[in-house]
Amino acid sequence: MTATGTETLATDYAGLSELQKQVIDDTPYVRFLGLGISREDDGTVCYQLCFREEHIGNPLLRTFHGGILASFGEVAASLHVVAETGMQQQPLCTSLTFDYLRPAFAGTIRAVPRIVRAGRRFVVVSVDIFLDKTHVSMGRFIYAR
Repeated sequence: MTATGTETLATDYAGLSELQKQVIDDTPYVRFLGLGISREDDGTVCYQLCFREEHIGNPLLRTFHGGILASFGEVAASLHVVAETGMQQQPLCTSLTFDYLRPAFAGTIRAVPRIVRAGRRFVVVSVDIFLDKTHVSMGRFIYAR
């Protein structure tokens, strides 16, 4: 990260579906967030977000705003649902629960989504958000099929 916290992340489109690319490119809020996507050494998709001044929740502590964290988690979850289930349209989040475990200070946060259950009518996704190796928040999102 740069000293000013304005690092931008590259989005690796390799292996993304057309719907995922469309969500990233055509959704103004996703562009505002500055979502980055990369691949781990094992091929796992990694969702990242670099701190910017627009993300501030507490200017004295320089922490991410809670809404930014929850939105980032929801975007990562929806992109993961599309990738894992092969949905042909953007999934609709019908319910969410989001827990803030500790402050997410300025830096690069990483979302790790996983599908808890993929049924005929709903898909449940859990997303853990980390700052470095510190677990800062977690969310559970339910999507209608």
